[in-house]
Amino acid sequence: MKLNFKRIVLIEARNRKGWTQEELASGVGISRAYLANIERGEYVPSLKVAQSLSKKLGVSIDKLFFNDNARKTNSDKEVI
Repeated sequence: MKLNFKRIVLIEARNRKGWTQEELASGVGISRAYLANIERGEYVPSLKVAQSLSKKLGVSIDKLFFNDNARKTNSDKEVI
């Protein structure tokens, strides 16, 4: 099983706070099992849950869940 890099950011942010999955899940109003599935990359959180995790952890949604390269527009790409 391949772990998505951005999920690693989520796990590391939780660990930096010293929180267990149960503590973070409780703090954002979701079950520990649901958070575990998000961390494993099995579930994609709703926007509401992503916002709650972002706010609670103090990390932007982009850093938690999106590939930086996916945000680039055509104007960001080199023209040959």
